[in-house]
Amino acid sequence: MRILKAPLLSLLLAACAGPLLPFTTDGPPVVLTTLDKAGIADDRGRFREILCAVQRDHGAAWPDDRPCARILWTVGAEPPATGRPVALGPPGMRFRVVAVTGFGADCFAPYVRMLEDAEPLLRTLGHRLEQVPVTAFGSVAQNARILRDFLRRLETEPDERIVLLGYSKGVPDSLEALRLYPEVRRKVAAFVSLAGAVNGSPLAEAVPGWIDDLVALLPGTACHMGDEGGLADLRPRVRLEAVAAAPVVPPVPSFSLVAFAPEAEVSTLLRPFWARLAGADPRNDGQVLWYDQLVPGSTLLGYLRGDHLAVGVPVARKMPLLAAGRIDRNAFPRAILLEAVLRYLEERLAAPVNPPPAAAAPPRRSSPAAGSRRS
Repeated sequence: MRILKAPLLSLLLAACAGPLLPFTTDGPPVVLTTLDKAGIADDRGRFREILCAVQRDHGAAWPDDRPCARILWTVGAEPPATGRPVALGPPGMRFRVVAVTGFGADCFAPYVRMLEDAEPLLRTLGHRLEQVPVTAFGSVAQNARILRDFLRRLETEPDERIVLLGYSKGVPDSLEALRLYPEVRRKVAAFVSLAGAVNGSPLAEAVPGWIDDLVALLPGTACHMGDEGGLADLRPRVRLEAVAAAPVVPPVPSFSLVAFAPEAEVSTLLRPFWARLAGADPRNDGQVLWYDQLVPGSTLLGYLRGDHLAVGVPVARKMPLLAAGRIDRNAFPRAILLEAVLRYLEERLAAPVNPPPAAAAPPRRSSPAAGSRRS
C-alpha cells in the first residue's frame, strides 16, 4: 500500500503536449470498420424500448432522472423498436451483479464505489451487487486472478445467476479472466462492458501520470497498488494484442454499453483529456474513444450520453465537496440504466441462443464503428 501525491497542474500540462500515440510498428494490424464487419450484433432498438419503459414507469423515483432521449444517443441507422411489451413487474430471474471497476478506483473505495447508487433499486428487485477487490494499478493478469479467486469463493443462491459487469479497465480484466479460467466461464451467465477500455486508451501513452493527479485530490489516500502493470496494459498496442489473441466468439453472452459526450457535458476534470482524445475523435468520454469501447463479438446495447465518470461512479452524489467545480457533470440515471440492463438480460437469457443480426449498414464513417485506426 502506498500514498500518492502529485500536483494537479501536471495533469493539465501533460494533457496538452505531444502526439496521442508514439510512432511504432508494434502491435497487430487493425482496421476501423462498422459493427457488422466486426461481428458485433446491434440490439439498440430493443434495449431502448426497455430503458425508456423503465424510465417512464418509475425513473422519477430514482436519482438523476431525465427523458430517455437524454440517456441514449441515436447513432446512425439504429434498429427499430420491436413493439414487444416490456415486463415491469417482479423479475423472473435473480441476478448477482459482480462489478469489476476501473484503473485507480481502489484509491477512492472508502468514499465512493462503482454504481453504488443503484444498489437500493436492485435490492427492491431481488438482485444483489458485489464489488470485486481488484488492485488500483495492477496488471490485467493480476486483476484477472483476483476476479477468478473472488468468484471461486462467491456463494450464490440456487436461483441466482452471475452477471459480470466490467467498467473501464475492469473490462479487460474481466475479458482476461473469461479467456483464461474455465471456472470463471462456468459461473458467469453474461458479461456486460460499461465504458470499457477494450482497445485501451491513447491517454495511457500520452498522459501517463494522470491518475496520480486525481488521487492527489484526496491527500493521504491509500491505494492497494498491485504489481503496477495496469497503465502499461492500457496502451492500445497491448490491448489490441489481447483482442487478437481472444476467441472470435466471446465465451459467454457479452454486451457493450458505450459512453461519449460533447465537451460541454464532460466534467471539468476530464475536459483536458476529452480535448486530447478529440484530436482523434470527439466522440469520447474523456478517457476512452467510442470505438475502443466495443467488445468484439458482443451485442451493442446503446450509446450512453455521459462522460466516463458519469455513467459509472456517483462521485458528485457521494463526495460533493470534491466534485464541486471539478466533477461537475456527474449526474446520470445509473440505477435506471442498470435495471434496464438486467431486464434486457432476463429476456436474452430466457430466449433461445440466437442473437439479433449484426448491423447491415454500409461501411461509412457516420455509422457506429468498431475497432481502431491505429496500425
